[in-house]
Amino acid sequence: MRELYKKTYIISKQLPKADKLGIHKEIENKIIYNLSLAISAVYENKNRKQETLEKLRVELEVLKQLIRAEYEMHIITEKSYISLSEKIVESSKMTNGWLKYVTTQNPPTKGGGLF
Repeated sequence: MRELYKKTYIISKQLPKADKLGIHKEIENKIIYNLSLAISAVYENKNRKQETLEKLRVELEVLKQLIRAEYEMHIITEKSYISLSEKIVESSKMTNGWLKYVTTQNPPTKGGGLF
């Protein structure tokens, strides 16, 4: 996630001011938010970890769509789009793997867990 932010920040230096302060700034903010979710998941107890990871999974998908829109509007180059997309896909795979691990370690109890 940190590498994704670095790449995004470097790309912003090449953009016109309107694009840099528009959709690209929103993308940067989303990346920082996703980084904070990932860090939160590390330190949360087992019961809350799954909820945070599910939120991170959705936020990564939103980020994918914003970057795709940025590419489709010709704000970033195809090379930049591919580079950013690869990092997001990697982050998504890691998040999904982590979420799968957490859910298998903490399976939900049926019937309230009393019987």
